[in-house]
Amino acid sequence: MYELKLQNLSKRKSEVLRKAFLEAKWLYNWLVSDTERLDTPANKVSAVEVKAGDSYEERELTVLGSQIKQEIADRLKDNLRVLGKLKKNGQKVGALKCKRFVNSIPLKQYGVTYSLNFARNRVRIQKLGKFRVLGLHQIPADAEIANAVLVRKPSGYYLHVTCYLPKDSRTSPNPVGKDIGIDFGVGSKLTLSNGIRMDFEVHETPRLKQLQRKLAGTQKGSRNRERIRFLLRKEYEKLNNRRKDAQNKALAFLKIYRKVVFQDDCVKGWSVLFGRQVYSSGIGGLKSRLRTSLETPVVVERTETTTGECFACGKRRDLSLSDRVIECECGWKCDRDVNAALVILRKGLGLGPEQAVGLDRPELKPPEREAAARILGSNPYIRVSFPR
Repeated sequence: MYELKLQNLSKRKSEVLRKAFLEAKWLYNWLVSDTERLDTPANKVSAVEVKAGDSYEERELTVLGSQIKQEIADRLKDNLRVLGKLKKNGQKVGALKCKRFVNSIPLKQYGVTYSLNFARNRVRIQKLGKFRVLGLHQIPADAEIANAVLVRKPSGYYLHVTCYLPKDSRTSPNPVGKDIGIDFGVGSKLTLSNGIRMDFEVHETPRLKQLQRKLAGTQKGSRNRERIRFLLRKEYEKLNNRRKDAQNKALAFLKIYRKVVFQDDCVKGWSVLFGRQVYSSGIGGLKSRLRTSLETPVVVERTETTTGECFACGKRRDLSLSDRVIECECGWKCDRDVNAALVILRKGLGLGPEQAVGLDRPELKPPEREAAARILGSNPYIRVSFPR
């Protein structure tokens, strides 16, 4: 999926986009209030009833295209179908409710609902017009363009385009021809089996705390409260972008290895003791993205003992959180996080202690140091340390 930003918007185009999301909310809430209306063709709906105070008013849909209306109805049908399956499986689900905001509009058919002009960096959306976009150079020439979603964020309007790429184009050369193990932690978010440590945290800014205090003193329903809520959403978007950038940099660095082995830790349970550190890093999101973003991820079950097991002989030991070094009777002495990453690597490759020859903390290769400086060094929130 590629993200394109709509830029250089005039007042007229900004008003058209604002009204499109408003009409999408009207249509969605009109369909949710009475699901029997889904039996009628949504593309032929030209006016809907909207609640204004204690009464209902009829509003015309003048901006949304016919196919976009049908796609909004199809999205609602999909939501109802998923809720039905969950309820059938015994899970407790509630009814769909009317939305206060609709921040995404589906554009399913390329060439009809929307089209891209690569020569002029333009996008044409059905009945909304043509817009200049930034980021079309990201889409490869051999990509098969599929559906898209028009998204509204506090920082502007974006177009998320889904593309299908040839399988061969996704394979990237691995400059380091070796495997790596990862141990997740709180102090060092990622500890690799070669001794590299990565730590990244993006905490709440003073401006965010100031806006939260102002919001608490505003009156509900006032314009000032809506303005501060918009500024809050904008500040939260900045924080999420910084955390996501740190995740992207870590994933880009891990792609230089042949195989990446990690354990399926229950990161959500860590938030009970280390909530601030876990939330500020977004380590849970990084762990879930390792499965889909890497070419050859290897997952070790969470029930496997890694931290308290000696890498050299496989003997299990009881370690507390204050024990940062593991010492075994066999003579093995190592940092507990690096030892855990080595054990994860050994178990992920299906090797026993007697077979793990050549995995004991090999020397860092020049491509690893160069990649760490080039990729991780570009993010000011990532701290990297190398083994001495």
